[in-house]
Amino acid sequence: MISKAMKIEKIVVPTPFLVGPVNVYIIKGDSLTLVDTGPNSDQAKEVLKESLKKLGYLPEDIEQVIVTHHHPDHVGLVEDLFSHAKLIGHNNCDPWLRKDRSFIAFIENYFYSFFQQHAVPKGLIEKMVKVNRYFLGFTGRRGLDVVVKEGDVIDGLPGWKVIETPGHAQSHISLYYEAERLLIGGDHIISHISSNAIIEPPYDGEEKRPLTLLQYRQALKKCLDLNPRKVYSGHGEAIEDLKGLLDIRFKEHEDKANRLKSIIPEEGITSFELCKLYFPHIYLKEPMLTMSEIIGHLDLLEERGSVKTIVKNGIIFYEK
Repeated sequence: MISKAMKIEKIVVPTPFLVGPVNVYIIKGDSLTLVDTGPNSDQAKEVLKESLKKLGYLPEDIEQVIVTHHHPDHVGLVEDLFSHAKLIGHNNCDPWLRKDRSFIAFIENYFYSFFQQHAVPKGLIEKMVKVNRYFLGFTGRRGLDVVVKEGDVIDGLPGWKVIETPGHAQSHISLYYEAERLLIGGDHIISHISSNAIIEPPYDGEEKRPLTLLQYRQALKKCLDLNPRKVYSGHGEAIEDLKGLLDIRFKEHEDKANRLKSIIPEEGITSFELCKLYFPHIYLKEPMLTMSEIIGHLDLLEERGSVKTIVKNGIIFYEK
């Protein structure tokens, strides 16, 4: 039973994206807190304002906003509706939120270099870059006020602890209320779909790109060890049988990795050729998501010693 002092209200906000509507949450602690905001669109803004009104609030009543990660369906309105509120998130959110020019240029240059090594045609790389710019159009330019990390307790929300859950995004955090075993999981844990462990470049202080699917799996296990009785997701319905759901997710990873391994020829193959074989109908439409899926599962196989990489003329090939 959730205490009246820590009541959680879900608001469903529309998005223009394929993922569909996003869930944002009101927590009435010592400070009135909003977790995520929805995208910066007229429709999202009106739905959020009307939903707050039905709960007895105005946007100005929100004292602090916590963002679970930097994706535009979660952070778009932090500037437009909640510029007065304290903005809280992981350090890796900040350059995305500010649209730091040098950071965005670094991201785009990294994508060009990285995907060229994986034999992705230049036209598809350009599409990925353009899509990223399109998504950034649904966010403002406001940076964080407060940076949080693993184990931090949120001011104004006594008992709520930050859990770093990277994988879907390098900026991703979840929030855990141990007293009642409640987890706000953002896009880390979703009941009806498996979150894509999206490829990102190394951040400051890192030499190699993060192995996002491996991170994602480790963070799922960390959440399972918390033994939450209820997980509030960034999309769809809340989850009350986390172990059952994660058993399915881990099996999906194993099945996909084994299928990829089975279609790698003896002479080796690039990740892009595997992507075309595995996702023949959608790789042109969703090159970033499909390449992230393929490379993530190849990372898993490589970590286990089931595949290895070799470089031929600057192109990365995978061999069994």
